Amino acid sequence: MKTRIIFIATLLCVLVSCERIAPSMIDGMNVTFEMPDEFIAGITYAGKEVSFEGSASYKLRTDENGVISNFSVVPGIYNITTSWEISGEKYASMVSDPSLVDKKSKVVVSVSVSGQKIFSKADLQFQLSSAVMKSLIISRIYYSGTRDNMDRTYTNDSYIEIFNNSDEVAYLDGKYIALAESVSPAAYPAKDNPDSIYARQICRFPGKGKDWPVYPGKTRIIAAKSARNHILSASTSVDLSNADFEVKDMDGSGNPDVVMLPIVSNSTTIKTLNLISGGPNAVFLFETEEDIQKWPEVFQRGKTSGERFRRIHRSVVIDGVECLKNNVQSGPDLNTKRLQNVIDAGYACISSVNGYNHEVVSRKIARKTEDRYYLMDTNNSSNDFEIITDPAIINKEEKQ
Repeated sequence: MKTRIIFIATLLCVLVSCERIAPSMIDGMNVTFEMPDEFIAGITYAGKEVSFEGSASYKLRTDENGVISNFSVVPGIYNITTSWEISGEKYASMVSDPSLVDKKSKVVVSVSVSGQKIFSKADLQFQLSSAVMKSLIISRIYYSGTRDNMDRTYTNDSYIEIFNNSDEVAYLDGKYIALAESVSPAAYPAKDNPDSIYARQICRFPGKGKDWPVYPGKTRIIAAKSARNHILSASTSVDLSNADFEVKDMDGSGNPDVVMLPIVSNSTTIKTLNLISGGPNAVFLFETEEDIQKWPEVFQRGKTSGERFRRIHRSVVIDGVECLKNNVQSGPDLNTKRLQNVIDAGYACISSVNGYNHEVVSRKIARKTEDRYYLMDTNNSSNDFEIITDPAIINKEEKQ
């Protein structure tokens, strides 16, 4: 009996002690939100709603300094989100370089944090990021290739998908899709070239203004090499016979039923869009009224022969996705990024070093409505994309 009493007393002490270690509330928390780097001094994240969802639910609001001060929270794990939509005109008045965005565009300043642990009192600080709300975005890039029915490497099935993430009709007419240089070591990495991208291949979409609409929530598919049903040759491949465009030479070789997407600037003699099976593949969409043939072409630094890359100022870029080459020991080398952080602050990469595993770089779904879905677009591929192992076209039955 004496032993039992001692045991019960000890257990009660432990329970009381646990209650002291894990309080029911944590008081006096402070959360600070830092504006993106391009904003001028004095602009704060004032009066914005911030959502904490997890062990409890909170809707809080920042003060004039962009701070949530002295609030109480139930200990636990939280997803923290906040966003601020700004007109392009207002954004231009708030940043050091107004030329970074078209004043007709909208910009979203936001942060999204998953799995934030809050079990003791500690101030939190988050860096906000900004993203231009674009209509046309690159939603899928399939470049890994696969193995055919004879277990040989197969790379003719690569494609790029473009998606309309807005609620209005957008048009591809006259726009360009391009691949940045991909030599090793990187000839013109973003870290050394803050203003320009150097393209190895550029294709120009046909049309006179409104010939190639992309309806809200719909896509256009570009067969990079061959617009045919590749499943006949490789069961893990994709049917591209209904692609909207096929990159091919002016002689018209390829699928005669698919519109030609011509290469208008090429650093090689390759007549198709040369997506590399293991990467790197920095793909970007841009628009300009200028004659790109008058834009400078340069050799790799220190060379006077070989490939010549077309210089493109980052200000004309609509969207870009950085696909880095993986490395078994160290993973992707961020120093080889060709796209500046203002275009893509992160990167995507397939798991294989050399490819041939039918993996696809695919943009995540942000939200769904009864009629359609919207895709993630924070200008950070590390957040916006996932790797899937099925290259099948998702909504090919909805081809426009």
